[in-house]
Amino acid sequence: MIAKENRKTDIVLVLKPIDGSPRHASGLIDRKLFTGENNLHAIMDTQTCLWRVQYEHGTVPEPLRQRFTSYAMLIKFVTDYMKRRNINIVEIRD
Repeated sequence: MIAKENRKTDIVLVLKPIDGSPRHASGLIDRKLFTGENNLHAIMDTQTCLWRVQYEHGTVPEPLRQRFTSYAMLIKFVTDYMKRRNINIVEIRD
């Protein structure tokens, strides 16, 4: 049996607004996330194996400042969070 290659520890999540503009109450959705000037990363800490999200530039909103025990849990949470703000994850660059 051949082992499947592991995911990288830094994965870029490409975002796109759904039907127009994103919804946000705090103003923390950076418009550069939709132009490619800023990216949302899913990053695994290799010592603890916990996943977190981070922008290339700037601070992520408070609900996203947590750690996840698996990549699948991170993707589910981020997808749900972004959908509530009228944003889709359109590509995952592994």
